[in-house]
Amino acid sequence: MDDVPYLMSVKILKPEFNNVRKIPLNSNQVTIGRNINNSVVVPAITISRNHCTIRKINENWILEDNSSFGIAVNGTLLGKGINKVLHHEDVIILDPEQFVYKFYNPFEDFEIPRKRIKLEHVDEDDILNNVKLKFEESQTYEIKHIEEKIHNAKEMQVTSKIMKDNLQLAMNNKIQLVKNEFASQIENLKGEENEIEKQKTILIAERDAQLALVREEMEGKIADLMKQIENHNKTESKLLEENNNLKEKLLKEKEEFLAEFKKESSSKQDMLDKLEAKLLQQEEARLKEKKELELKLKHETEQLRLAKEKELKELEQLKKQRETELEAELQNIKKDLEEQIQKAAEEKDKAQQLLNEHINQRKKITDEEKAKTEQLLQEREEIQKKLTEAQENADKAIEELKNRVAARETELAALAADRIQQQAEQSSHVISSLQEQLENVKSQLKSVEMEKNTLLENIIAEDNAKEGSSKETTLAEVGELMESELQCSICAELFVAATTLNCSHTFCKYCITMWKKKKKDCPICRTAITSECKSLVLDSFIDKMVQNLTEDMKTKRQDLLKSREELESELACQLSMGTSRRSHSYDTTDYDIDSESFEEGEEGDLYEDYDDYDTYWPFRSRHYDDDTSDSYGGSDEDADSAGDSAGSTAGDNVPAVAAAQAAGNGDTSTVPNSTNGRTNGNGPTRRRGNVPGVPGSYYGGYGRCFNCGARGHWAPGCPYR
Repeated sequence: MDDVPYLMSVKILKPEFNNVRKIPLNSNQVTIGRNINNSVVVPAITISRNHCTIRKINENWILEDNSSFGIAVNGTLLGKGINKVLHHEDVIILDPEQFVYKFYNPFEDFEIPRKRIKLEHVDEDDILNNVKLKFEESQTYEIKHIEEKIHNAKEMQVTSKIMKDNLQLAMNNKIQLVKNEFASQIENLKGEENEIEKQKTILIAERDAQLALVREEMEGKIADLMKQIENHNKTESKLLEENNNLKEKLLKEKEEFLAEFKKESSSKQDMLDKLEAKLLQQEEARLKEKKELELKLKHETEQLRLAKEKELKELEQLKKQRETELEAELQNIKKDLEEQIQKAAEEKDKAQQLLNEHINQRKKITDEEKAKTEQLLQEREEIQKKLTEAQENADKAIEELKNRVAARETELAALAADRIQQQAEQSSHVISSLQEQLENVKSQLKSVEMEKNTLLENIIAEDNAKEGSSKETTLAEVGELMESELQCSICAELFVAATTLNCSHTFCKYCITMWKKKKKDCPICRTAITSECKSLVLDSFIDKMVQNLTEDMKTKRQDLLKSREELESELACQLSMGTSRRSHSYDTTDYDIDSESFEEGEEGDLYEDYDDYDTYWPFRSRHYDDDTSDSYGGSDEDADSAGDSAGSTAGDNVPAVAAAQAAGNGDTSTVPNSTNGRTNGNGPTRRRGNVPGVPGSYYGGYGRCFNCGARGHWAPGCPYR
């Protein structure tokens, strides 16, 4: 079997394929495939029916590819119908996963690959013979190359000679043609002597000129060819010299190489052993370095992964805490709203049940009772018509009252403007008369308002008897709930740009920035302020809820937002210009904050329990008065509360007039909100006691009222409002 060429499997085959581990090539044609008719049957799905054919032609074994996916020989993929000559130890890949064979031909003289270093023991004579053969092959190749160069040079020389002869013949032919042309013309013109002589001379001159030009052209071409021939001769001589020199050099190198090879042949085995030892040492060192680097990389990657996991966990915890806080706030708000909605739904269900019961009772009524019910329905329709007429009349009366109130307000505003412009010229008598007029107007307005309220109460009572206004009540309750739950504890209004501190308490952005100028603690829990976070959820919730509230609440919210924008822009300008706190001014009225109160380090003057809150927030009372107030922001209740003293003004109305009146009379009792020598025209006299608020209003149990400064209630439930 060893005398016959064969294919040996390189990979370990499965037990069912052991019969094809070695494929001997016994005949001149061997077919391999999945079909039973093949000489070698391979029962595998990856092998085609007729996979390949191996033929012997002129002592050469040729592989023909018949497969569907192709056969690779030494890594090069063949195509269907392509032949490949097989050599000793060629690798044939029928299937890259299992069937990889190597071709062995014991009769073929093969050459060891030149790049491979054979470390086995080899005879010195074989090595010398191989070296001699390689050297002789290289010499013969170089000699052949030089001979080809010489042959090419000789061919160039022959071609140049042929071209020269051809050019000479062409020149002679052209000369002969010219001579023939002019000779025929001369013979034809011999009859006319004078003209012929003239023409002859002209033609001879032209002929000589043309001949001279042709000769010059031919001589130039001949000179170029001669130069080319000389250059070729020179290159030929140089090539011959180079050939001789190369032959001499090759002979010398051959002798030197043989001498050196004889010297080194004795120590070659030692060198090979040393090289093997060095290679082994280098491989061991490289493996050690590789392992160390892999360990370092693993350690560093583990550390980085752990650090990243810690950071991610911390971020997730912070995120979850923040989300839980926000969700808790939202859930509280949602619970309150859901309770209100449930109450309204329960009331609606009760009304529906009553109506259903009434309908069921009506169904049981007899024919006589039906007639009575029809009469009752007619009476009800008449009553409803009367009610609609009364409601229309009431609406007309309300519109007339509103027009009267507006006219009174315009008259009052005009009078107040005239009095303010002439306050320096007017005497105390004029001011007192103006105050009497104001009080009369207020009393008239109050009476008109009382009439309006009584009419509205009567109409509402009649309407409630027929159908309930659940939507308005729910909106009012939602507004009150928002004012109680979504209020800033500093300004006692709905949040504007809500900002949550690290202690989870929320304030307006502007309020907390002004608070932090003198104190870096939370106004509620007194913990140190370390971080702030915008609460976009609260802002969007408040904006969307305000859209569903009454028009009064909407206008109130818009005025608040406008005022806050103005104040924030003023604050930004003052901070950019680098002005001190003493020059802060938040109102255009005659208001001046005592500079010493801002420079002192005592917390009680400005911030402790909001004692002097109006001095810190002078703009508050400008924006949150009732809709029934006059053009100067005062309310009817303020007018009633301040009507006892002759020198006091009505709430927040015309503070400048009150100041001028106080200056004219020389009486300090007429100036409202006089604390420690400072006047404040934005609210009533500051009260320091514990005063209960309006029944039903919300109070958190801490702080003072923004409006009056007393404990026991907040600004929405202030009895002096």
